[in-house]
Amino acid sequence: MFSIIIKMKNIGIVFPVLFACLIGSVSLAQAEPRELLVFAGAGMRLPLNEIGERFEEQFAVSVIYDYEGSGRLGNKILVGQTPDVFVPGSERWAKILKKKGYITDYAPVAYHTPVIITPKGNSKINSLKDFVDENNRIVLGDVKASAIGEASAAIFKEAALEKSKMNVIARGVTVKQLVLWIEGNNADASIAWKADALQSGKVRLIEIPEQYNAVNIIPVCQMVKATEGTSQYVRYILSPEAKRIFKKYGFEVVE
Repeated sequence: MFSIIIKMKNIGIVFPVLFACLIGSVSLAQAEPRELLVFAGAGMRLPLNEIGERFEEQFAVSVIYDYEGSGRLGNKILVGQTPDVFVPGSERWAKILKKKGYITDYAPVAYHTPVIITPKGNSKINSLKDFVDENNRIVLGDVKASAIGEASAAIFKEAALEKSKMNVIARGVTVKQLVLWIEGNNADASIAWKADALQSGKVRLIEIPEQYNAVNIIPVCQMVKATEGTSQYVRYILSPEAKRIFKKYGFEVVE
């Protein structure tokens, strides 16, 4: 009998220890870094990559980015591919998704300013009117796939320039694609975001007159099914620290 009592006592001691170990392992699993999926316009890759790294360091939440043209990303959401946060290249998709009930709200963080870009050393194009010279090879953003495509269309409309008179040899789905084509001297000109032109350093930049330009607001959209992690990310991307990162890469920010 004595030996049995001793064993039962030992079990009584061992079980709480095992239970504590199990709880400890569950807590450790829960403490592992979480993940956020962010859909973002391709023109914001550099600042958002750095913002994601700093956010992970501070909050132990890793950020996975899906970079594409804003139109493509917006349509992904409409067919059911829901990210935690959406950062499109213009306010248009924020308005569409809010109206359809996919996002709760959005806030502006920075601006996308369109500029004309040409290969360095190429002086064939010096203003918007040169886009309608059929001798000039033009590449533009796809209107349905990218925010820069929408902005370009608005600029030409405001400047009363007919796209039918332009020698458009290709349309890109992202602004990065347009910049690469111009860097490689595959066309004489395009319209791209100013920040992308500055980041390139390999293209010639021509400002577009203010009366014709179509400056876009870059909004940060919080999806309907928000978590504390997504709220933290939205607050961080709107913080002074994150805005300094945007400025570092050539963006004008919303103060």
